[in-house]
Amino acid sequence: MILVIKLLGRKVAGVVVTGNEDGAHHVISEICGGLVDIGYTIPAQAWTYWHLGPGSGLDYLDDEKGHAWAHSTGRTMTANLHHVASALSGRPWPAPAQ
Repeated sequence: MILVIKLLGRKVAGVVVTGNEDGAHHVISEICGGLVDIGYTIPAQAWTYWHLGPGSGLDYLDDEKGHAWAHSTGRTMTANLHHVASALSGRPWPAPAQ
């Protein structure tokens, strides 16, 4: 496990969910939980999805609705990932004592 932390302790991750709001938060939380379990750092707002609202509907490419929100959260996600990655590269999280 220490080797995994040494290798992954400097890694950050985010999540992009394809689809709309139905289940997106659940999928994001499950994936982020799994990434944390194997040593990734997940910054705040490190996720985005197509926000069209609950229920079935058109595909992303078939409708312009929700694109501005998805793009905005995507830009925020990118900035947060970059900031945390830069911080960790300058001062990495230490491996646990053996």
